[in-house]
Order: sequence, then C-alpha cells, then structure tokens
Amino acid sequence: MCRVRNFNTYFFQTSLLIVLLFGAISCNYRIKSTPNFKEQELVINNFYKTSDTNNLNKIIDSINNIKDRSVDEEVFVNYLDFLKYTYNDYYYGNFPQASKLVDYIEENKLVNTYYKYYTDALFSKGDYYFVTSKFDDALKTYIAAKNILDIQNDTCAYNTYYNKMWNFYYYKNEYEKAIPYLKEYLLKEESCKGQTATFLVANRVQSRLNTLALCYEKLGKYDSAIYYYKRGINFLQSSFVNNTLPPKRVELALGIFYGNLGGSFAYSKQTDSAIYYLKKSIKINDQPGYDTIDVQTAYLKLADVYLNKKEFAKAKEILNYTSNSINSTTHPTTGTTRVKYYLLDYNYYIQTNQYEQAIKAYTQFFKIQDSVSKENNKINNFSLSKEVDNIKNEFLLKEVEKKNEIKNIYIYSFLSTLVFLMGLTFFIYRYGKQNKKTANQAKLHNLELQNTLQELELSNKNYVRVMRVMAHDLRSPLAGISGIANILITDNQMQIPERKEMVKLIQTSCTNSLEMIDELMQTSTSIGTQKLNLQLIDIVALLKDCIKLLQFKALEKQQTLNFRTTLIHHTIQGNNEKLWRLFSNLIVNAIKFSNVNKPINIYLEQVDENMLIKIQDQGIGIPEKNKEKVFEMFTAAKRKGTNGEQTYGLGLHICKQITLAHKGKIWFESVEGVGTTFFVLLPIENV
Repeated sequence: MCRVRNFNTYFFQTSLLIVLLFGAISCNYRIKSTPNFKEQELVINNFYKTSDTNNLNKIIDSINNIKDRSVDEEVFVNYLDFLKYTYNDYYYGNFPQASKLVDYIEENKLVNTYYKYYTDALFSKGDYYFVTSKFDDALKTYIAAKNILDIQNDTCAYNTYYNKMWNFYYYKNEYEKAIPYLKEYLLKEESCKGQTATFLVANRVQSRLNTLALCYEKLGKYDSAIYYYKRGINFLQSSFVNNTLPPKRVELALGIFYGNLGGSFAYSKQTDSAIYYLKKSIKINDQPGYDTIDVQTAYLKLADVYLNKKEFAKAKEILNYTSNSINSTTHPTTGTTRVKYYLLDYNYYIQTNQYEQAIKAYTQFFKIQDSVSKENNKINNFSLSKEVDNIKNEFLLKEVEKKNEIKNIYIYSFLSTLVFLMGLTFFIYRYGKQNKKTANQAKLHNLELQNTLQELELSNKNYVRVMRVMAHDLRSPLAGISGIANILITDNQMQIPERKEMVKLIQTSCTNSLEMIDELMQTSTSIGTQKLNLQLIDIVALLKDCIKLLQFKALEKQQTLNFRTTLIHHTIQGNNEKLWRLFSNLIVNAIKFSNVNKPINIYLEQVDENMLIKIQDQGIGIPEKNKEKVFEMFTAAKRKGTNGEQTYGLGLHICKQITLAHKGKIWFESVEGVGTTFFVLLPIENV
C-alpha cells in the first residue's frame, strides 16, 4: 500500500513539474500586455488627417514621461516616433526609427500581436533599400512582411505589399507585370472599405488609377489608358473625394490626370482632344505652389503636338518657356524631363532646317540620356522573379528551423522531467532519431537547392553581361548611322559622290551591327569553335573603312586615328564580319584607354606569308599583374577608360577567338603609363 501511495505521490509531483515547466516555456512566447488598438488607431488616423506633428510630439513626450512604461506603451511610442520621421522624410529618411521598432518587437517576441506596426516598419525599411539601389535587400524585406501578413491571414493589409510590387515592376519597365498588382490593389480597396481612413482611400485610389493608365500608355494600349484616366477624373470629381480631400489636393491631382490624358490622346493622333486636356492641365499646375514638374511635362507634350501639326512658332514659344523653367535653380526638374526637352528641341531645329542648332541640341540630349539610362540600368539588371523565389525558399527554411528549435525545447523538457519513465523515454528516443533523419534529409535537399540556385544565378549573370556587351558594341555604329541618316534625309544640297560614300558607310555599319546582334542573341562567345565562311577580302580597304567609321568616336576625345601602310590593295582569305569586329574592338579599346589629344597609330605590313596589323596607343598601359588575364572571358582585369568609360571584360576574349579561328596569333606589348601595342598576325591563305 505504501509503495502505491509513494508512486501516486511521485506521479502527482512529476505531473505538477511538467505543468509548471510547460507554463515556463509558454511564458517566453506569451503576449506581455493587451494593447488598446482602438485608442491607438484614433491617434494615428488623426495624425494622417491633420499632419499635426506638434500634437504628435506632445503625445510622444507624455508617454516618454511615464517611468514604468508597459510593453504596449513602449511599442506604441516607438511606432509614433517612426510615424513622425516617415512623414517628415518622405518615407525614406526614417530607417533608424524603423529598424528600432522592428528590433524591439522581435526581441520581445511580439510579432503576432503587433504585426501591423511590425510590417509597416518592414515595408518602410524596404523602401529605404529600394531608393538606395539595394534591390536584393528591399525585396527580402517586402517578402518578409508579406509572409507575416500570410500568417495573420490579414488579406486587407496585402495592399501595401501589392503597392511595393507594382512599384518594383514599374520602375523595371515591366508594365505587363505591374498591371495585375495595381488591379488587385484597387479590388482590395473596394472589398476592404471601412478598415482604412477615408482620406487615405481617396488618395490611394486616384494615384493607383493614374499609374494603371500610365502602364497601358507605355505599352501602347492608348484606349485602355484613356479609359482609366477618365475613370480617375470621375473619381476625383465624385462627392466622396470632394467631401474627403482638401480642394487644392483634388485640383493638383486633376491637373496631373488632364496632362496624362492629353498625352494619350496625342499618342493616338486625337490632336484636338490632346490640346484641350493639356491646356486644362497647364492652367491648373502653372501656378505658384502647384506641381512644377508636371506642368513642364504637359508643356512638352503640347509642343510635340504643335510640331506634328507643323505649327513651329507655337512649338518654339513653348520650348523657350519650358527651357527657362528646367534651367532655373528655383524650379525643380528631372533628368527625364530634360531628355524630352532636348529631343523636342532637336526635332524642331531639324524640321526648320537649322542643322547647327540641331547638332547642339542632339549632343545635350545624348549626354543626359546616357546618364539617365545608367541609373535605370541598376534596377533593370536586377532579376525580380528569380529573387522572389530565392527569398521564399530562404523564408521557408528559416520557418522550418524555428519550428525545429521550438520542438527541441519541448523534447528536452520532457527528457529532463520524465527521465525515470522508460516507456516515454523510449518514445522520445525514437522521435528524436526520426527528427534527426528528417533534418538531415532537409539539409541535403537544401544543399542541392543552393547548388541549383547558384548555377541559375551564374547563368543569369552571364546573360546580363552578354546583353551589356551588345548594347556597348552597338552604340558607336548606331550613333554614326543616326547622324549620317539625318543629314542625308534633310540635306538636299549634298553632292552625289559624297552621298554614295555615306550610304556605303551606312550599309557597312548596318551589316556588321546585324551580324553582332545575331551572334549575341545566340549567346555564342566561343567563336574559335565555329566554322567560318571564308572569302577573299581586301584587308587594306577593310581597315580603312573601320578607321573611317571610328573617327567619330575618336573625335569625342580629340584623338586622331593614323593609318600607315605601303600597301595599296592586298587580299587575304577571311570572314569579313569577324575581322571587322576584331579590328573595331582593338581600335575602340585604344580610344577608350588613351588620354585626350593622344594619337592612335594603325600599321599594316606583309611579313612572309602573313599580314601583320599593329594598333598602337599612348594610353594608360596594362599593369604587370593583369597581363596574363586580359584575354580571359569576363576577366577580372577590366578597368574603366580614361573618361570613365565602362568595360565588361569580353572584347579582348572575342578578339582572341576570332584570331584563332583564322589560324592567326594575337599578342601585345605594354608599359604602364606609357602605352600599349596590340599585334595581330593573320595568314594570307587560310589553308
């Protein structure tokens, strides 16, 4: 009897210990306070509506003066502080406050309770990463916030996520992919009415309708664009908006919609409607305190309409007015607006036969467009869909690890408490063994997944690099084509022999450009393994044509290309397009790595049964440590040119492949700071 009583006592004590132990574990994950979200929401909505930072500071100070603040009060004061900096710094200067709020909620394991505050701060951190071109970090942060909303099943809060994703695709110029997120956003605003302050709904809906219309406009679907612009205008003129938003804010938004609608009418050749709405937009925004950048855009669209109607006086009057605005230090503007202005200015001078002024305008246009394109390329080179998949996998793996960590805590607790219960111990042993097997399988699967993702990433990087090379190689010939073609079209006084020479250059440049496109679209960089289509080529004429075309590029740095040979004509067996590319790459490199006003000499001579070509510059030379790497594909030895020109590490590799394919040799001699000479030895007969 005593043994039974002692066993019952022991069992009761053990059970009590288990209950207490589970209670202790649960406390680590239990909510530490019960927030009054209704009162907090009143404070937040009042700030959104009034933008009264003084009142917000008073509330923050009153909470900070509480000596023993609760967790709820601490989270709320951190959120208000974050909110204040978000408003003052246009959502991008509040990174420290957002990070502080995220860290506090995570450290106190309060993510589930304060998930709205937590995800607001995460989205804000993502915005900061986005504007500082840290696109990988931005996307990770957005996805992390979305996953929290998934756990909470708060579908109405998805709109912030949709907002970030359409923004991402929109600035990548992938408008087809941005449209579904915008439409989903508008549907959610409709289905979740009552959960968001009305003035926020009014602001967001009109803004998203405008962006949706812009997407269709940029895709050339002008009927759809006009439909959504008109839908936005009707929304702004509704009693809901006029009873919610201040009159000036409504008027500003209408001015933007009128200007964009006028642009779509202009693109679809509905000239009268275009002029009508553009003038309505200008009337609103061409006032002190209104949208200066938008009115510049509307003026430029109107100038384009007048140019198309051949009303040159009206177009020039608008261009002169706009020039004063975009070149004034008191008026804000953008690089894109300046690009549009100089392109219109160029078109005006071309159409009015003022070629000297046209060249100046085109030079300004090309210079500004180049800098804008470089900035846009940062995000365009970022693979969004691939990174989304990577981040989702990373998040799932972290969730598995977190769940395994919690399971292990429970397992260790049972083991330490019920060590004398053999049956339970055996069960736990089997469970632990099975769990370890599962974890090893998951680890192996994860390693395989990482290897696959690394291979995909490498493939994607190579593809991006090849595409960059295509754009880089085609810039010079296509710029030459554009300039010469414009002169041929507009100049009626050109002598016939000169015209024939220019047409010949255009034909040569086009042919070689198309060959380069074909090669690059096949992603083939192993030219040395291809079977060449050989023919008899006059190498003297080929070099002369190549030098003549590249004179334009050399003149940009006040350089001269000097061709020196005693030969008048000499034929060899080779592939015309490949050899053109070989010599073009070497001469462009000499231009790129030579200083301003330095001559570049090209020599041609016969050596036994071979032709020797030398390209000699007086540039920066090649460092000793890089000499063995210059012919490698995507070499790490690449450097910027003397004017900061970008290099991609593929040109010299292609030169070597072309030379080897012709059974020739290529080498160089270089002294750092003095210059470099490249030698190409080609057999006259390719036996």
